[in-house]
Amino acid sequence: MTSPGREPILSAIARLAPWAVLSFVLPNSYNQLDAWFLGRVSATASNALGLFMMVQIANFGVILVLARGTQSLVGRRIGAAQPEGASLALAQGIGLAMRIVVPFTIVQWIFAPQILGFMGGDQATVDAAALFLRSVYWFMPFLFLQPILDFCFQALGDTATPFRLQCIAVGVNAALNWVLVLPHEAFAGVPVLEGGYGVVGSAIATGVSRLLVAVMGFAIFVRRYRFAALLRGESYGIDGRVVREILRVGVPAGASTFAYAIVGVFIVRLVGSFDQDALGAYGIGFRGVESLSFMIVLGIGAATGVVTAHAVGAGDIERARRAGHVGAAAGAACMVVTAALMLLLPRQLAGIYSSHERIVEIAAGYISTMAFCQVPQALEMIYADAMAGAGSTARTVLITIPGNALRIPLAWLFAAGLGLGIAGVWYAILASAFLKGAGVTALYASRRWEKAMLAGRELLDAA
Repeated sequence: MTSPGREPILSAIARLAPWAVLSFVLPNSYNQLDAWFLGRVSATASNALGLFMMVQIANFGVILVLARGTQSLVGRRIGAAQPEGASLALAQGIGLAMRIVVPFTIVQWIFAPQILGFMGGDQATVDAAALFLRSVYWFMPFLFLQPILDFCFQALGDTATPFRLQCIAVGVNAALNWVLVLPHEAFAGVPVLEGGYGVVGSAIATGVSRLLVAVMGFAIFVRRYRFAALLRGESYGIDGRVVREILRVGVPAGASTFAYAIVGVFIVRLVGSFDQDALGAYGIGFRGVESLSFMIVLGIGAATGVVTAHAVGAGDIERARRAGHVGAAAGAACMVVTAALMLLLPRQLAGIYSSHERIVEIAAGYISTMAFCQVPQALEMIYADAMAGAGSTARTVLITIPGNALRIPLAWLFAAGLGLGIAGVWYAILASAFLKGAGVTALYASRRWEKAMLAGRELLDAA
């Protein structure tokens, strides 16, 4: 494998980003499918979506520790023309994930009802959400493995392979959702599932499809990219230097996402205090609609992070600096378009996922307010991805975690103190998005994050 070329930054991002966007959009189709199918089962199943989505985001925060840290190290080693070191770094990331996943899953299995109940759902909604989570937990090793592999494909500069794998996975997920979630009548004398498995069917569809792409992705790394270290058992033994570097980069990035989910738990609890339909509306607005724009930003951010990692690995620090600015500008331009759609068509977008008038009305209010968040969120996320690709994440979380935590007092102040009701919760999210976007942008411009980037090169020089 050769070292990445020296193509112009915008050209490199434009080459990588479309596939990266699509590879993020397609996994997000799991969310769209959950919202659509569960919305056809019952209002309770739809409301459960608003509860278990925050637990899933918290889980992704833990996964992101491993995926982001492994991706950054693999990308920098590819930039430094160290393919065997990249192979060993991926094996270390996988080994670390498998050591964490079992105890992590057991704890959640035991306390799922208590966690969900704390968020304020009624008993039927909590039961449905707990049933979904406990069903999907059987597949948790593959839910950990698949994102790590996807992130590391991106680190190689290959954003097309994750997209192709996700095409297969989403097709399988959609087919299984149709078979397992919805009730069916016998067709041409052939017995079929009559009652549907509801949330359990949705969880099985998600788990089986993730299992499939994880196995296929692992095989591609071994066969196409000759990552032979993945076939050697000793590659998975703890290498202290590599594990520390993965955690140095990954823990802050994952902690930010995990903290975001914890804050989200309190926000969901506040939303649910208005009425149960508000939970379903929040799930539709956040997971069904707004998450699509997140995927565009994540794809551009991933491409920017790859360009930055390769530049750092090659020792071109000035190129690494410029990559963040180019990526952020491209992301902000795209978000102007998504913001316009959300502002102009909120009810139509919400109506895709639910026919319940009350749920659609509340979701439309959320969507139109979040239109104003799109550009600041793009700046926050893409600059953060650029710094993470370079191996610097600690300073970013000093902005993002307090910024997210601020949502809780602001939401109570706006909703209850100022009497704005549920719209006050949306305004609190909007205010924090502006603060975080401004803070991360200022951090990147200050170059204070570069000390960690330069320190991370020591591991490459020693390899």
